[in-house]
Amino acid sequence: MSIKELKKHLMTGISYMIPMVVAGGMLGAFAKLFGTYNIGSLGPEAGATAFSNLNAFTWTEFWWAISKLSDFAMSFAVPVMAAGIAYSMADRPGIVPAFVMGYVANQAKAGFLGGMLMAFIVGFIVNWMKKWKLPKVLESLKPVMIIPVLSTFLAGMFFFMVVCHPMAAAMTAIQMWIQSLSNGSLFIIGAVIGGCMGFDMGGPINKTASMAANALFADNPEGIGSAAESAKIIGGMTPPIGIGIATLIAKKKFTEEERNAGLSMIPMGLCFITEGVLPFAANDPLRVIPSSMIGSAIASGLAMAWGCHTPAAHGGVFILPVTERWYMFVLALIIGSAVTAVSYAFLRKPASEEAVKEEEVNDELEIAINV
Repeated sequence: MSIKELKKHLMTGISYMIPMVVAGGMLGAFAKLFGTYNIGSLGPEAGATAFSNLNAFTWTEFWWAISKLSDFAMSFAVPVMAAGIAYSMADRPGIVPAFVMGYVANQAKAGFLGGMLMAFIVGFIVNWMKKWKLPKVLESLKPVMIIPVLSTFLAGMFFFMVVCHPMAAAMTAIQMWIQSLSNGSLFIIGAVIGGCMGFDMGGPINKTASMAANALFADNPEGIGSAAESAKIIGGMTPPIGIGIATLIAKKKFTEEERNAGLSMIPMGLCFITEGVLPFAANDPLRVIPSSMIGSAIASGLAMAWGCHTPAAHGGVFILPVTERWYMFVLALIIGSAVTAVSYAFLRKPASEEAVKEEEVNDELEIAINV
């Protein structure tokens, strides 16, 4: 398979993922704007289900419910991307196994990189299985039972037996390394946390840095721990804000779809929804990831060095009222976002006419059900 074909399949998956990311991100932004920065933890008492005791006619619980819609939507962004990639590669038989494996990758904190890997693996497996010659009595079962079941089984076993353990070991090693830096330079600690937060936008490295910051906070909530939390949050805010600004200052380098997605990324970034940048990171990782890491490292390093402390673990700009030296937090965010924006605007190659056409492929996912 050529690079051009791989790009086409990836762009199909991204085109399906963008609306999911925008919907989930904007709902989360509204929930934090009209609820509070920690609205996700202010839900009703537990019942038979998460919604058993929900009273959506009260202000807080209404916006908590909206935040749950956001959480659910964002949890399906990677599965939808994976399904789109496999659909482009192997047609309808690839949708179900890739969606399942995309969700598994998301639950395992493998992020969009893990979802992309599993989508391509599913696509190859399904195309291989479609060539099987089966008896006529089984041929009609191949697209609806044999391929979905066996391809999901094979891809799942590959993920659990090959991918999971090395990824878990690497995450543990990185978390321990970040925590071991706690006696060194505050700027270095913050820069490492921020660089990891900007690496894979909700993936294993991002989540590992987040866990390390949370662990530091648990050990020393009044000192370096609360500074690490501010570094974590600002490091996750910078990529979507910076990449979103890049689409505004270098408009000619982006397609109309990308510019529209970029506009929605800025409020997502303000709400600490790093996943908003996933469509760009999946499409152009060699330029987006370094730009994000540099901006996040600078922003987080400055936040810690300038003594920004927060007791909040999430919330974006809505944590400012409870953040010590919040004005320096804002300044660090502006500097880091500007660095990311300028870096990506400079590195980004102009969108060619061919690229524009490729991004318009498959405007609608049509699934016909024959009865």
